[in-house]
Amino acid sequence: MNEQERRAQLRGKTIDLPSIIRVQDLAKKLELPIGNILATLLKNGVLANLNDDLDYDTAAIIAEELGYKTTESVGELEKDVLTPEKLNEILKKEDPSKQKPRPPVVTIMGHVDHGKTTLLDTIRSANVAAGEAGGITQAISSYQAEHNGRMITFIDTPGHETFDFMRQRGAALADLVILVVAADDGVQPQTKDAAAYAKKEGLPIVVALNKVDREEANIEKVKKELSDIDLVPEEWGGKTVMVEVSALKKQGLDALLDMVLLTADLNTPKADPDRPALGTVVESRLDKSMGPIAAVLIHTGTLETGDDIVVGKSTGKVRLMKDFRGRQIKKAGPSMPVSIVGLKDVPQSGDIMQVVEEHEEATAKAAQRRAPLKRMTKSDENDERQTLAIVLKADSKGSLEALEQTITAMVPDEVRLSILRSDVGAISDSDVLTARAGGAIIYGFSVQVAGMSQKLADKEKVSVRIFTIIYKLSEDVRSEIEERLPVDIITEDIGRIKVLKVFFSSAKKKIVGGEVAEGIVEPKSKITIKRKEKKSEAAAEQLGFGIIVELQKEKRPLQKAERGDQVGMTIETKTKIKEGDVLEVFRETKVRKGSVMNTSGVR
Repeated sequence: MNEQERRAQLRGKTIDLPSIIRVQDLAKKLELPIGNILATLLKNGVLANLNDDLDYDTAAIIAEELGYKTTESVGELEKDVLTPEKLNEILKKEDPSKQKPRPPVVTIMGHVDHGKTTLLDTIRSANVAAGEAGGITQAISSYQAEHNGRMITFIDTPGHETFDFMRQRGAALADLVILVVAADDGVQPQTKDAAAYAKKEGLPIVVALNKVDREEANIEKVKKELSDIDLVPEEWGGKTVMVEVSALKKQGLDALLDMVLLTADLNTPKADPDRPALGTVVESRLDKSMGPIAAVLIHTGTLETGDDIVVGKSTGKVRLMKDFRGRQIKKAGPSMPVSIVGLKDVPQSGDIMQVVEEHEEATAKAAQRRAPLKRMTKSDENDERQTLAIVLKADSKGSLEALEQTITAMVPDEVRLSILRSDVGAISDSDVLTARAGGAIIYGFSVQVAGMSQKLADKEKVSVRIFTIIYKLSEDVRSEIEERLPVDIITEDIGRIKVLKVFFSSAKKKIVGGEVAEGIVEPKSKITIKRKEKKSEAAAEQLGFGIIVELQKEKRPLQKAERGDQVGMTIETKTKIKEGDVLEVFRETKVRKGSVMNTSGVR
């Protein structure tokens, strides 16, 4: 059987692909030479090598283009599914220095007839204006309310599902519990269960004594019953905050929210907004027109439209995201409840959502998101040198070889050269896509840009540079290499000024008079501000830095002041300057490490 017959036999065959697969493993799955896979990837604008990882979408496109049908293997994905326990461990290990305060997340618990739903609806209706997108009838069972300029996130689970809901997600979901107890009914079995669960999970409890407006209300009796389950009111010497409210008549809500914020502030909720997002599915459904929709509470990180996500056993990309009001948004930070569209399957309530870490070295789309010149292969991840990536096209093989030899010889050890493609002929769309994927510059020698490729390059912001003289091309490459050389900054002290008087002082600008004690002073000079206490034997204390933006003598601009000159100076600095302070003037010179060989072969 020849290759053509074999391909015809395999065409249409369905293969299982995992969520992530290496290029060489994809070649084995497809029973094709690695070169065929690499060529098809490059044709689609993806520069890769045999060890690069491909996500499922990319691998499926390549496989289908080569005649196969694909399905995603869920089994491979299950290994990486986050559980609530794993999520808690991740949250506990977050770097405190990167964390910032976030809105507290509150779950409201209580007996089914004690007014929990009414309390939730009252708080929500006070924070959602009629006529807003979605109104107050949003299906999402989590929402935010603003109080005293701060946001509070509420999680609502109807009926008797609260405990299953909380157990599935662990204590990471909520920061505190509002326990609703009817003042005319007292503590019931569900009240006891809710209190016991909150205590077990270490969640602070704020008791909302509801229905206090009713004639049958007996607040003291209810407080006694609560004390019997170890929820002793503060006024009785205990530690439990209790607030009297009437959800129906909208009484006491401000006081309740005050206590929620105060209780939360005792253990200020924090998260790292700059990491990949992690969240929990609060609820999910299948929409006839939009497909799977998941309501998610973000625990940490920031979720953005376009993010690749894994939710339980499902995967997808965030195509659309809305807040609890139904307004379309592009970003969602910690403690924010959102509904997302873009999953392949409907996840379960309690599933953990995670943004997939970058597997995008092998995709042109991801290369666009990365900073220019970032390495695309894992073997280069530890190489801290800056990279010059180029695509090289020439009119002849001889010219191409001469250019490659010249450019390669120019590059010092301090810079990494990556020639992504080197070929004879006009610059094509494929060249542009390759350059885009690798953050490269396209150099052409005595060639033209084919068809609409220049417009594509402009659209993709790829630099195309055409030369007819090798020397000029190599000099352009030389300047690009020099820009990537590491820099040392050499500091040289050039003068010293004693401050005689301060005429004006603002937060960022000072006008002072002084005398040059040593050396010279010029406009734009950088200074170190130092102060020495008169009676102290300690060395002068360094207070801060600044720049002399203007120099004058006798109200005339001065380009240079020397020892003995008394001058006026306008200084940009946030540091407060006093009479007697010393301004040490210095000059910084940038010195590039390494050297680039010129076109005559001399470094």
